[in-house]
Amino acid sequence: MTERVSGRDVLRQAKDLYARYRDDVAPTGQRVTIIRFQPAENDPPEWKVKLEASKVSAEQKVKSFEHLGFEANHVVMPPGTTRAQFAAVLEQANQDAATRAIIVQFPPPAHLQPLVQRMDPAKDIDALTKGRSPYAACATAEGICRVVEPFAKDDPVIAVVGSKGFVGQGVVTTLREQGHRLMELDAGDDLRRVRDADIVVSVTGNPGILGPDHLRPHHRLVVDSGFVPQADGTVKGDVQRAAYDIPQHLTPVPGGIGPVEMATLMERVVRREVDPNAPSWKVEPRPYLTKDQLTAQQAPKPEVPVASAVAGPKAGPGQGSASLRAAAGQRSPTGQGITGQQGPATGPHGPASGNPVAEAAKRRTGGASGGAGGLGPGPATPHRPVRPGPPHLPPHRSHRPHPHRAARAAEETWSSQPTEGEGWRGGTSGEGRGQGASGQAEG
Repeated sequence: MTERVSGRDVLRQAKDLYARYRDDVAPTGQRVTIIRFQPAENDPPEWKVKLEASKVSAEQKVKSFEHLGFEANHVVMPPGTTRAQFAAVLEQANQDAATRAIIVQFPPPAHLQPLVQRMDPAKDIDALTKGRSPYAACATAEGICRVVEPFAKDDPVIAVVGSKGFVGQGVVTTLREQGHRLMELDAGDDLRRVRDADIVVSVTGNPGILGPDHLRPHHRLVVDSGFVPQADGTVKGDVQRAAYDIPQHLTPVPGGIGPVEMATLMERVVRREVDPNAPSWKVEPRPYLTKDQLTAQQAPKPEVPVASAVAGPKAGPGQGSASLRAAAGQRSPTGQGITGQQGPATGPHGPASGNPVAEAAKRRTGGASGGAGGLGPGPATPHRPVRPGPPHLPPHRSHRPHPHRAARAAEETWSSQPTEGEGWRGGTSGEGRGQGASGQAEG
């Protein structure tokens, strides 16, 4: 069963870690400016969907920064915003000493995107000013890499789907600097190649681009950074719901990387403006199986031969087929009854032989040793007992058995023999009889 890696848990952790700074920040009047764009009524549906996702993200940022005690200046640029209008908003935020950080929600309209580079790099906490920001990657990319970290301690192959996009480039740059092996995939590539990776990161923003045809149980972690609102109010990510239970761990949508991004931005602004040594949020390590371990676990176990299964553990010298004889209802060559007994049972006349005919004769004669049936020293010859003949009477009258006792002995001897179709069943109750293991001979 796939385990969800919850971004909401990460965000709660960050809020708990940084809540103590609120009393220091609130009295200062410091603010964070967040700029987003409103779509026009006649804009294409795809564009509207992207700006709706931008709106959700901006609103989450407002809540996160206000939790820290900062004022959130949420600026919504109307449809048809000109270059001059956008430039003026940026310049005002650059010059305002109380504005400690600036975030422009992506994507801005194409004709306005170059103006983002006019942002003061010192206030760029989301790495939007290429190569000039204090941060090497955007908060989303950093958050993704920190989620990946506890799953990447043994040099796995990490596939990055959407590696040429804004977030994807940040993920690739960060993971490469950390020395990881990467599989970079983008538009036009065969995405089924992700099957060969150990970890999959998807940052395309294309709903359902990865499904059961791509993901495998050996994927220890799948990071889904997609977030596309739907007309019915739901949200879709890059991973199809049908594939949610395939990998070992997965960041869900919603509730996965979105909250992780907020936690990263909170950490950045706290360290920049309040405490450079503020603690970091973390994703706790979780158990997972490597590809080799999973393959070994799923490999069919070797079949055990029937004879080995019956024989059980290897016997000592001279006893190699003892258990087989027990299962077949045969006697042990040691003369101690059917193999598998806890020990030779003893009666009033000495050790029991395991041979009902010999036992009956032994009781009649008072416990004579030796003879057929394996009594006495030397190897026994397994044989099927036969109905006894007339009891042998000793020459002296004083040793002649009582007639009633002789009759009972003969009756017991006959009733102890197996009926047609049965194997030997040792271990019947009664004085002087062994407690051997039961078993039937295989035909």
